[in-house]
Amino acid sequence: MANAPYLDPKQPVEARVEDLLSRMSTEEKVGQMTQLAVQPYIMQATVEGCERGEIGSILCAVGEQARPFMEAALRSRLGIPLLVGIDAIHGHSMWHHATMFPSQLALSHSWDEKLCEDVARATAVEVAYTGIHWTFSPVLCLPRDLRWGRINETFGEDNTLIARLAVAMIRGYQGNDLADPESIAACAKHYVGYGESEGGRDGSESQHSWRTLRSVYLPPFEAAAKAGVATFMSAYHAIDGVPVAFSKRLLDTELRHRYGYEGVMVTDWNIIGRMHTDRRICATLAEGAARALRAGNDMAMTTPAFYPDTLANLADGRSDIADVDKACRRILALKFRLGLFENPRLPDEAKAAKLSNTRAHRDLALRAARQSLVLLKNRGVLPLDAQKLKSVAVIGPNADDWINTLGDWTLASGQGHGTRDVYAQGSTITVLEGLRRLLGDRVQITHSVGCGVPDPAAVFDRNMPRFVTHPTGNGLNESAPEKIARAVRLAEQAEVVVLVLGDRIAYTGEQKSTATLELPGDQQALFDAVLATGTPVVVVLMSGKPLAIPQVAKKADAILLAHSPGMEGGTAVAEALFGLFNPNGKLTLSWPHHVGQCPVRYDQAIGAHQMGYPDLPDANYDPLFAFGFGLSYSRISFHGIKLARTQIARGESVQVEVVVGNRSNSAIDELVQCYLNDRYTSVVWPVKKLKQWQRVSLAAGEQKTVRFELPFDSLALCDEEGEWVVEDGEFEVLIGNSSRDQDLQRARFSVA
Repeated sequence: MANAPYLDPKQPVEARVEDLLSRMSTEEKVGQMTQLAVQPYIMQATVEGCERGEIGSILCAVGEQARPFMEAALRSRLGIPLLVGIDAIHGHSMWHHATMFPSQLALSHSWDEKLCEDVARATAVEVAYTGIHWTFSPVLCLPRDLRWGRINETFGEDNTLIARLAVAMIRGYQGNDLADPESIAACAKHYVGYGESEGGRDGSESQHSWRTLRSVYLPPFEAAAKAGVATFMSAYHAIDGVPVAFSKRLLDTELRHRYGYEGVMVTDWNIIGRMHTDRRICATLAEGAARALRAGNDMAMTTPAFYPDTLANLADGRSDIADVDKACRRILALKFRLGLFENPRLPDEAKAAKLSNTRAHRDLALRAARQSLVLLKNRGVLPLDAQKLKSVAVIGPNADDWINTLGDWTLASGQGHGTRDVYAQGSTITVLEGLRRLLGDRVQITHSVGCGVPDPAAVFDRNMPRFVTHPTGNGLNESAPEKIARAVRLAEQAEVVVLVLGDRIAYTGEQKSTATLELPGDQQALFDAVLATGTPVVVVLMSGKPLAIPQVAKKADAILLAHSPGMEGGTAVAEALFGLFNPNGKLTLSWPHHVGQCPVRYDQAIGAHQMGYPDLPDANYDPLFAFGFGLSYSRISFHGIKLARTQIARGESVQVEVVVGNRSNSAIDELVQCYLNDRYTSVVWPVKKLKQWQRVSLAAGEQKTVRFELPFDSLALCDEEGEWVVEDGEFEVLIGNSSRDQDLQRARFSVA
């Protein structure tokens, strides 16, 4: 066996795959398709199963925990190495030495592809020496119902932005060569249309037409496929009654044939089992295994019955060995591309620890946190002046809570289950700690949690241990009125209040969709009581999703959005509040006045029969804060929009320029956004769609000419048949610094 062609690294991957496949038994082939969990609370994989070749992949094992399984696989008859995966979502989430970066949603506010690539590359380096080869990231879901618990994992509401940021992260994870020992396989998930489920309920039914899938939800996945992402993950939900994981049209016809994708398709957690136990569309687990294989899934995640059931299905003709061979080919090809036959990448915890949470990675986390912040409101109170300010009261349940500073997908969130060591004490800088470090003894800082937020006894899974809410801050044992009264006393004695509000880890994340979007607990009452003191109130929002906070938006003196800013989040917030840098993040999700406005996205179709909501007259259809919106400490102007040509022939690009000026004394990196409006269309189409954007550095008083070139095919719409076409007629190009009409310059051209 030592001279077998599949063991020769000089042979082409295709030849190695075919040689190895020809030597494998049916049991070994199905074993490659089986992925089982290795966790203290759910131990599915066994060393013996790996040694027999019955398991091709494990997940959730970190470091030395993975070693016995990996070594056992190498002792199997053919020595096929294990593929080890984990959810490294915004950093190496389940590694206690990790650098935790801003959440994917927070990171999207930078609109910065290079930053996303750098964060993914740093994550890959921290992952690579812990015995893991594969991350289930990035998330390409496009959310519509903001009650959905997984909003924080997304890149926002626009598919062009999602596609570009996701491809950048894929590039960062996978590097130039998957065989590089510091590169890991990426996973485009959750395929497809997962972000718009009924009632916002995670993994519920989704109502999508085929044209909507083609025009809205599929483009980011097409971009990922064409960028060479190593794997896809099929999603939990069903579309038009058919679970995505069982849809041959989506998994095979669209992905494999239309996009030419040749990588691995893995199911999400126990999808096949849930089709029998929860969805009840399969009378037996064996039926689920057969349908999943026939649809085009290559690997079954955490469904132990898949292995024996598939062997039984093959024996009695309910499954075809040709489908098994196709799946096994793709899995083996990935293992060869990762170089695992030459270097199975056994864990080296000492090296992993040395390369994790380094100064360079902390600096990157701080840069990412800075760019993730969005200034939503400022009545002139910001930036604060450390030379003049004598006292500040830092109040709120999220002011000194490291868990909510990090957000979901961490060792302290539902997915960690309290089964691992948490991150080193003090590794996460909260807002309170960030202010203390920045101001030292120069400014008196007082602190109170201000109010409680009830834990709704949220669980990640009803069969798994409940996660622990870690209490922090002062006044924890006081009653609700006592907490608020204490906060009011501190506010009365301070020159300014930094009020850190938002949702909590119990109200955001997988399986934790909410019915409302209001501030949970007594936070609104706390805000009202602190505001009534007359002390200026600067609200810092830490939340996993947009919230409906019209009164806070109306009455606060300033609002800074931080979402889940990561381990250096508190440092970045403190610096922004005191003007050490000019915040320049822009929203990638529109915020509603009321939950009843959802969906409240910027790219709505025009022509609604009524003008607005009679019971929401202040809002009409407009969002509370719009997509692309974000203030700074500078005043930006746009003028002089000009097209190179106003008549565009077929195949020609659209060239447009605009003058952007900084009319202030503060330098700024301003995000210039370019939208397109197809004025009359054969089908209903959004009133505007984002096409391109650029960051422009402007010194105080400086102005620059910014140029965009739109390729002809970017003018296309998705027609009645679900095909992309450019129609003749009039178009408008719109350029500004948000999607709001009042922030955009317009120029008209025609295609003939």
